[in-house]
Amino acid sequence: MTKADLAEVIQDNTDMTKADALDALEGLLEIIKATLEGGEDLKIANFGKFEVRQKNARLGRNPQTGEAMTIEERQIVTFRPAALLKKCLNDGSHIAVARPLKWSKRRKVQDTWKQESLPL
Repeated sequence: MTKADLAEVIQDNTDMTKADALDALEGLLEIIKATLEGGEDLKIANFGKFEVRQKNARLGRNPQTGEAMTIEERQIVTFRPAALLKKCLNDGSHIAVARPLKWSKRRKVQDTWKQESLPL
């Protein structure tokens, strides 16, 4: 599934336009990215947890030349699925949906992900 596919699903389940759905998705992705860049973990209930982890420098090998080299330390993002998501994937059950998605026109704010605070 691509970003365009996700935006289309959002549009289909709300009364948003395609552009608004894409803006909402971009805003969500920007929040996730900023949270992870700040070194914070991101937990989404019944879905999973994105964790920022530190990998230490280590000795590696260049696969083309076989020459030994040092792989620099870096940060990585890992995903740990929630127990409910694992259950749904393994036994084919579905997560119960509490209510359908709704988007109120009153909540619409242009370029919300670019602003310091998001509308409630």
